[in-house]
Amino acid sequence: MVKHFIDKVLITLEVGDRTALLILVARDGSVHRKGNGNPERTDLVLAQGISHAGHFEALMMTIDESIFNHSGVIRLPNLVGRECRLSLIFQGKNDVDFSFRVIYGEESEGPPQELAQILINAVKLTEGWYQEQLKPEAAEKKWWQVWK
Repeated sequence: MVKHFIDKVLITLEVGDRTALLILVARDGSVHRKGNGNPERTDLVLAQGISHAGHFEALMMTIDESIFNHSGVIRLPNLVGRECRLSLIFQGKNDVDFSFRVIYGEESEGPPQELAQILINAVKLTEGWYQEQLKPEAAEKKWWQVWK
């Protein structure tokens, strides 16, 4: 059992030379996210903050412990289209570090379903928080405007 040692998860999806998605969630409630998976949307900002909605715990509940037996790099054969790189990094205290990287073609077979599902779950779990951070009024709120 290693899941209980993990205290942060970083997920990135790169398509060609662009980072289409970056999500970092940590046990302490910090959340960082940029993008929605679309490599053509380079205008999306990096949102950073603290959330008490349990994003980290919710994501970890969706992860099967058995994936940690197979960390490493997978380069799928017969890449078609732009090169894509899906990286998942799980870190924690006492040098706990499990990293996965899958290199595949945009128009060929994608990453293993177990890893793709972690990416999908991370997007779903952080989407509401991310959209809230992107709202213009969130940036305009002053510290003393507690009613906003």
